[in-house]
Amino acid sequence: KWVIFIPNVIPGEVCRVRIYRNHASYSDADLLEIVQPSPDRIEPLCSLANICGGCQYQHINIGRQRQMKTEQVQELFERIGGLKAEDFPTVLDTLGTEEVFGYRSKITPHYDVITNKSCEIGPIGFKEKASRRLVDVPYCHIATPDINTALSKVREETRDKAVQGKLKKPAKGATLLLRDAGDGLVETNHVAYVNTTVKDLTFRFQAGNFFQNNPFMLPKMVDLVVDAATIKSSSGEAMTHLIDCYCGSGLFALGCSSSFDVCVGIEVNDKAVQEARANAELNGIKNCDFVSASAEAIFLSKDPVKGKESTVVVVDPPRKGCSEEFLEQLDEYKPQRVVYMSCDPATQARDAKFLVAHGYDIVSVQPFDLFPQTRHIECLAIFERNY
Repeated sequence: KWVIFIPNVIPGEVCRVRIYRNHASYSDADLLEIVQPSPDRIEPLCSLANICGGCQYQHINIGRQRQMKTEQVQELFERIGGLKAEDFPTVLDTLGTEEVFGYRSKITPHYDVITNKSCEIGPIGFKEKASRRLVDVPYCHIATPDINTALSKVREETRDKAVQGKLKKPAKGATLLLRDAGDGLVETNHVAYVNTTVKDLTFRFQAGNFFQNNPFMLPKMVDLVVDAATIKSSSGEAMTHLIDCYCGSGLFALGCSSSFDVCVGIEVNDKAVQEARANAELNGIKNCDFVSASAEAIFLSKDPVKGKESTVVVVDPPRKGCSEEFLEQLDEYKPQRVVYMSCDPATQARDAKFLVAHGYDIVSVQPFDLFPQTRHIECLAIFERNY
């Protein structure tokens, strides 16, 4: 079968398309006409949904969006992970919240390099679908109301500064920042500090740094990580130690801290480690230690955490997944349980193949609809050592 990628369609629809690019194993095409629409097709809320690359699924009802994400995770674990259905349980239904618009607490609109003599800026927004061109986006429906209120002012100020010659002219354009800081405040300074509350914990971090951008879903994700980390082993032994790899500013380590004797977080970004330590102090948590190093380094010490038979390793890597070096060291360390949160189920499925081949069973696979209206999937997989 030859695969053709077409934007703004739904599996099962009959369409007329025009192929504009061929690759070795697939083609890209433009949609010309929907001959037989899907019963799951709806009218997008945003008038730019068909051209703006920020949302891919606004034309699909939310139930079908989440069903598609569940099916995609299942397919990835079978195809990329090379795992048969008996190797892992049925992927759980994608978990979402009622907030399917107005949920995103950070956006980063772009504008192109200024080349005209008048110094006027062109579009301020996001990339067009299947293109590097920018779409002008004056209002983003998936961003919080406070961000959209601020967006109008930020766009106007940016254009005014450009005309007045007060705007820096980067060689490749620039990115703006709007971070919802709560209480009607929106931060536009990348290095300014903001606070956010997740359940009963307060996290302080620089506005431009990484932190999950859906405050409605985040407590549910933390709850499930804590639940996964704290359940007793198959032998009935309680988990007492936790290692949080790629820990960022300490979200999961601090979220789990009350259930463990010792928590150790490791993160390559030194600024994030400083934030994690400050967040531990801010919340009065004394059993968490944070290390500035690559994730692989946590297993190179003589004894990274005592009692590995009662140790849980939480893994939350970047999109590229875990390195081969990290997985090999994880296998040598042999923790009782691995709780793996991923922003790319494809690389998670690849890493699952390694873990299953090295003595771990998959206990559960839970996708999250962290960013409704988009194709993005966050996914939690739990692995238990079987020997």
